[in-house]
Amino acid sequence: MPALTQTFKIPDCIKEGAKFSFCPGCDHGIAVRILAEVLDELGVIKNTISAIGIGCAVTTYDFIDMDSLEAPHGRAVAVATGIKRANPDKVVFTYQGDGDYASIGLAEGVHAALRGEKITSICINNTTYGMTGGQLGPTTMLGQVTTTSPTGRNLEYYGYPIKLAEHIALCDGTAFSARVSLDSVPNIKKAKQAIKKAFEVQLKGLGYGFVEILSGCPTNWRMTPQKAHERVRNEMMETFKVGIYKDITQGINYGK
Repeated sequence: MPALTQTFKIPDCIKEGAKFSFCPGCDHGIAVRILAEVLDELGVIKNTISAIGIGCAVTTYDFIDMDSLEAPHGRAVAVATGIKRANPDKVVFTYQGDGDYASIGLAEGVHAALRGEKITSICINNTTYGMTGGQLGPTTMLGQVTTTSPTGRNLEYYGYPIKLAEHIALCDGTAFSARVSLDSVPNIKKAKQAIKKAFEVQLKGLGYGFVEILSGCPTNWRMTPQKAHERVRNEMMETFKVGIYKDITQGINYGK
């Protein structure tokens, strides 16, 4: 029998004894893991402070061994801005859901991008309010059934879902904006690369870094994890195109 080779390990900055507390099949666990891997690989964990949004994202500081502040709902980017301005030598990031970032917190994110704040924001887009019961949110797709849109999102009544990566890319102070997905191993690898780049532009002092992550929500979608990933591939990616929308280091500038 050939010798076994370890190909995967728990990131060093994950707290010892940390237990998975997300719903079964939730992609938050994958997002937190690759975030921790990036912080390890960049060697910045001891110099990092996070501002964590309310919602499913709020337990992130239970997993990653770092200094963290829990922000009021929607205010994580504003809190992170204050942290960074008071401590410009620190690496500062937010980790939020779409209901937190794209609804009550939208102004904070957009204006931080317009100001070119040297922080990084990661937003999980699962097209619903996950923690509070699966209500219609700002990223809910047209026709999508939720607990508050039982006949589906109606365009005339609710309007269109917001496309965060594109909007943030249009802000002049944004250095990097991308949309990625966690539906497959190749896409998870691309998501990690995007997260790393969003931190690298902060380390270089280039401006605001933003990553929108398409994620399944099996519990509120009432699907198996496999079916949830199929929905991400077959439905979400039709509405929310994955890709890099702005990277000033590569001359990529959406809309210009």
